[in-house]
Amino acid sequence: MALALLTLAFAIAARMRAEGTKRQHIWPMQKGFGTRNGTSPYVMPDISKGPAWSWQGPHLDVFRAGPAMDDEMNIYVTAVSGRTYKFSPEGKQLWEHFTGPARQGVSGVPSMGEDFLVMLTRNGYLISLDLETGAERWDRKVAPMTGLSCDSILIEGNLAIIAVADPVPPLVALGVHMQVSVENNVVLGIDLTAGEEKWRFFPAMECYNFQAATIGDGSFIFTDKTGAPYRVTLSGEKIWYTGVTDRNSATTGAAVIYEGKVYTVSNEGGSHQTAEEGQGLLSMYDYETGALLWKVKLGLPGMQAAAAGQIAGVPGPSLVIGIGKNPGAPLLVRASMVLPHILTLLLGLPAHLLSLYFPHLFAWKQERSIAAFNAQTGALKWWYRLEPWQQLSCAGDSEKFLDRYKAMESGENPTNEPMCMPDANAQPVIDAAGTAFVPFQDGSIYAVRDENGDGQISPEEIKARRVGDAFQSSPAMGPGMMTVVDCGGRLEVFK
Repeated sequence: MALALLTLAFAIAARMRAEGTKRQHIWPMQKGFGTRNGTSPYVMPDISKGPAWSWQGPHLDVFRAGPAMDDEMNIYVTAVSGRTYKFSPEGKQLWEHFTGPARQGVSGVPSMGEDFLVMLTRNGYLISLDLETGAERWDRKVAPMTGLSCDSILIEGNLAIIAVADPVPPLVALGVHMQVSVENNVVLGIDLTAGEEKWRFFPAMECYNFQAATIGDGSFIFTDKTGAPYRVTLSGEKIWYTGVTDRNSATTGAAVIYEGKVYTVSNEGGSHQTAEEGQGLLSMYDYETGALLWKVKLGLPGMQAAAAGQIAGVPGPSLVIGIGKNPGAPLLVRASMVLPHILTLLLGLPAHLLSLYFPHLFAWKQERSIAAFNAQTGALKWWYRLEPWQQLSCAGDSEKFLDRYKAMESGENPTNEPMCMPDANAQPVIDAAGTAFVPFQDGSIYAVRDENGDGQISPEEIKARRVGDAFQSSPAMGPGMMTVVDCGGRLEVFK
């Protein structure tokens, strides 16, 4: 069956090229398409049986960007260091591209146009690559720099919509503060013919994990770091802005559009200064007016966008979300924030090494769950409680921190970052059979479906695949094939 679907996909792509029609890529951006609801028309394989093939990224690179998939089911992945790889559906590497030290790496998620892949570097360069060869079509410096959040590019027609830092805070520009403290304060519309800026829009608050969504009507939706949504035209003019429910709280989530409604995940009762994340809120807004239609308190922090669609065992449209507190930094990093350098080496380093062998001694249990809600009313449909996470950082960050840091400092891999620090979970996706897939900070991806429709998820209704490190990126889904990449660069392809 998988081979037949693959053959059909190739045949359709070949016919479209022969006829000169526009290419329709299978999974061109984060969460699939512009609405960002994360649904696929294809049924995915059983992930518990393991991948058809896998690949491990070299250089100890951090990977936050999710896979993309073109119309021939070729797969594209990008590392934080700025290395991008293209693979055939069978696992053959077709090309590699590197942004280089001057432009720096790519903290966010590239997106695919008809015949190009576009990415934004930390030093504010927008780069367009030819899909077939990996060669650069052009690069333009569009901003002084970007924040280090995992932003996603939205491509709509010939326009790329991105978030950048411009102007840069004075203490960062003077070198007093590091780039890690920079947040993106402006949204740009960039013409993709030659990388020229067309307009800029300043939101009321900075953006984090910027991810714009559109239904293709000449406007787009995005949220700032408080979770407040905006609707803006493709010429950069505000249509509506809801304002914030809690200006002090923050979220790393984003908005999705589904059936004429906007769904956001945010928090209340937290604090930017103390990094307290507060209690999660799932909210629905009217697409036309921005009016709040309902909101549900989640009880746990909400740090990623939902997936919206039809799920198994639940009548009507649903929302699926992963919830829980974001992982923190490795112990050595925490020690360096409060101790002088010499004490960090004398006390922090031994404690860090000890935490690798006995991680549970250094952290409290953190609750985490997967939940489904009625997309029209907000009513809870089911709730599945995962085993609490009890480590200071996510899977892979503490273990690889020292090696990554040494490679950066020595110049061996200077454009990488020493840790992934992802959210508690990646954004969920939903396949055509109604199975929800949710990758988590423990390095596992969970496939969940209420097979019997009883409103509860029994052990036999959830399957898991331990890939390795934690996840920031969502899976990509094509005809009979799903791809995932963890923070450590392990790419797995299921067929």
